[in-house]
Amino acid sequence: MKVLFLFAIITAVLGTKFIVSNQLNQIKKIEKELFKIDNEIERLKTDYSYLTSPKNLKKINKDNLELSPIEQKDIIKIED
Repeated sequence: MKVLFLFAIITAVLGTKFIVSNQLNQIKKIEKELFKIDNEIERLKTDYSYLTSPKNLKKINKDNLELSPIEQKDIIKIED
C-alpha cells in the first residue's frame, strides 16, 4: 500500500513538473514574439518620424507634388 501511495505521489510531482515546464516554454515563446513586435513598432515609429519630418515633406513636395501655399487673394468668400 505504501508503494502505491509513493508511486502516486511521484507521478503527481512529475506530471506537475511537466505541466509547469511546458507552460514556461510557452511563456518564453510569447515573450520572444512580444520582443519582436516591440522592435517592429519602434522601427515603424522611426520610419514615420522620418517620413513626416518637415525636411522630408518639403523634399516630397518639391520632387513630386509641386504644391504651393494658398494666397489670400485666391480665397473667395461665399455670401449667404
